[in-house]
Amino acid sequence: MHIRWTGAVAGIAVASALSLTGLAQAASPTGVHGAAVHDSQTPSASGVSSSTASPTFEAAPATTYRVQPGNTLGGIAARFHTTWEHLAAINHLANPNLLLVGQVLRLTGTVTKPAAPTVVQSAVHTYRVQPGNTLSGIASRFHTTWPVLARLNHLSNPNILRVGQVLTLPGGSVSASANKPVSGSTGSGNGSASVSLPAASAPQSLDQAIVSTAFKYLGVPYVWGGESPRGFDCSGLVQYVLAQNGISIGRTSWQQWNDVNHIAKSQLVPGDLVFFDTYSTGASHVGIYIGSYPKLGYSRAFIDAPAPGQSVMVQNFNNEYWVSHYYGAGAVRR
Repeated sequence: MHIRWTGAVAGIAVASALSLTGLAQAASPTGVHGAAVHDSQTPSASGVSSSTASPTFEAAPATTYRVQPGNTLGGIAARFHTTWEHLAAINHLANPNLLLVGQVLRLTGTVTKPAAPTVVQSAVHTYRVQPGNTLSGIASRFHTTWPVLARLNHLSNPNILRVGQVLTLPGGSVSASANKPVSGSTGSGNGSASVSLPAASAPQSLDQAIVSTAFKYLGVPYVWGGESPRGFDCSGLVQYVLAQNGISIGRTSWQQWNDVNHIAKSQLVPGDLVFFDTYSTGASHVGIYIGSYPKLGYSRAFIDAPAPGQSVMVQNFNNEYWVSHYYGAGAVRR
């Protein structure tokens, strides 16, 4: 290609401190005489190219991530080659199952772990989980802490206990009253003791029974239209839990809103239902109010089946999202 230089072009070259050769290279993808122009070629004043090293730029790794609809902590961790436990720790997430759209997560950082308490076992003792039990409650009863029990029993999620599950207790933590077996209970032949609750216990109220039943299904996956322990949606969970306690209620959250006695937020007691307008106007989401939940630091909490990709969990009733989407509350009709 032949390039005719005009006075105007030459003036641009002078004003820009470039040679005419450099302008030709900029104007043509193949350079002045058909020769390819490479990043490493720098035109000189005489028009002869001299080879210089081109700087290399590498994209800095991302340090934060803004949560998008449908994200889970496990999915974000896999994307950035880390673990959900690490992300939960560096972001101080009390509930790793709860992410808010638009929430900014740190992807890097260090976690200072406290020294693990030393568990000295002089003997092995066990406890069989009863309806309504929580790990912190069991720990308090046997004079230990829930992190010790979680570590000793290799519990990946301390919020999930199954009725009948046998937990190992640290040696020496069994209280005298709790170590008394109920009638007909005997120790095993391998030297381990079976620990049971005292035979005499106060009967649960209906409200307590509803809450205890709801706790049994923590960790059950969300399934749209689900209404059994194989999978629940929000209203399916409520209908199933109430049915286990002899209470009949409609199948959808809107029907359930019509089936309860509406009450003020200040009148809520454990076992009542709380309703939210989420994906649709009106009572499009429902949960079971449980009162305070000290394990996660919640002064007011409820249990629900939140969304696809998540599971039945304890939610913070005072969380900004739920406060802004609160629709109303109701006491179930007995």
